[in-house]
Amino acid sequence: MAGEGCQSFPLSHVRVIDLTNVIAGPVATRVLGQLGAQVIKVEQPWGRAIGRVAMHGQQPGHARPYNAIASFNEVNRAKRSVAINLAHENGKGLFYKLVAVSDVLVENYSPRVMGNLGITYAALRKVRPDLVMVSMPAMGASGPWANHICFGPGTDALGGLSDVTGYQGGPPHKPGNFYADHNSAFHVATAVMAALRQRHRTGQGQHIQVVLREATMAVIGEFFLGYQLTGHPPQRMGSHHPAMVPHNVYRCKGDDAWAVIAVASEEEWQCFCKAIGSPPWCCEERFGTFLERWRHQEELDRLIQGWTEQRTPHEVMEVLQGHGVKAGAVLKAPEILENPHWRERGFVDRTEHPEAGSYKHPGLPWKSSRSPANLGQRAPLYAEHREWVLGELLGVGDEEAVQLRAAATTPAEPVEP
Repeated sequence: MAGEGCQSFPLSHVRVIDLTNVIAGPVATRVLGQLGAQVIKVEQPWGRAIGRVAMHGQQPGHARPYNAIASFNEVNRAKRSVAINLAHENGKGLFYKLVAVSDVLVENYSPRVMGNLGITYAALRKVRPDLVMVSMPAMGASGPWANHICFGPGTDALGGLSDVTGYQGGPPHKPGNFYADHNSAFHVATAVMAALRQRHRTGQGQHIQVVLREATMAVIGEFFLGYQLTGHPPQRMGSHHPAMVPHNVYRCKGDDAWAVIAVASEEEWQCFCKAIGSPPWCCEERFGTFLERWRHQEELDRLIQGWTEQRTPHEVMEVLQGHGVKAGAVLKAPEILENPHWRERGFVDRTEHPEAGSYKHPGLPWKSSRSPANLGQRAPLYAEHREWVLGELLGVGDEEAVQLRAAATTPAEPVEP
């Protein structure tokens, strides 16, 4: 069980082995770390999975560029790091010793990798019978696509999300971020906590699969149900909505300035018209009912944009919100990081990294009245906690530790493959 830190953190008694890479797995274990779990990231001996190219090049001001990879440092906050070559027998032995003193293992390799290494759930249970293990295959560990490999955009496509993302009459698009990865990550965190609760009750661990494609399908269930009810597949609609109009993103005053407006009822439509000064076109027959507004929404959008273009995004938001209309300025990252609302909420997390610098990050998207979050914890340097893992945690002697380092079984710096 994990030992140090604030004991009031929800998971302060849990130790997690992180065998993940890229986005989905690291975000899942980061969430567990921010809830207080002691997360030990077992890294590859030849470098970090994100930014392998940067490891071999030089960046101005960075003697060790692999420690300054932005994407890695974002998704691996609140963790410790040790590098172990799992293909070495000695490395595998150390890994099993680590499993024996841990509670949870999370991995997101393709299904064949762990089997090829001989690190199966059945083998791990022999050293830790109540282990909770999570695997995150893109397509699942069974079925004809089991060994297919994907990043998030692939599972967005295969799960149906890309098909409903895009402009009307245009091609499918991927979402603007790694949606499938982040969505799956929070599913993993939920599944781990449920499994730990069950282990507390029964004394038994379990092997959990969180399949990225299935996690994507789980959040767009209305499209599958809609098809079954109507016989019509969903259509791409851009920023329009099947039950709200106006519902779009509108250009505003300024360079690349936009605001979102969503009107959900007849009452809100009347409030919207009043907010923009009740122009004569609001009373025209073509906009007199929801159905008519829906049929003429392109014309309606042009008229509304004629109003928004005279105002900044914040002016649009404040005027409409003042009349009870749902509207929001489209904020860019710099604005969000400095926004007084989020500062007052304490949502933005801040970290100090010895080689990457001082940065702001999104915090956890919930607050609990009695359970603090483990924020302000940076991502680890590569293999930063090697001595602590080998010595204090696993009891490896100094001489053996030197030999393991020399053989690149547990390197302190990345080695060539």
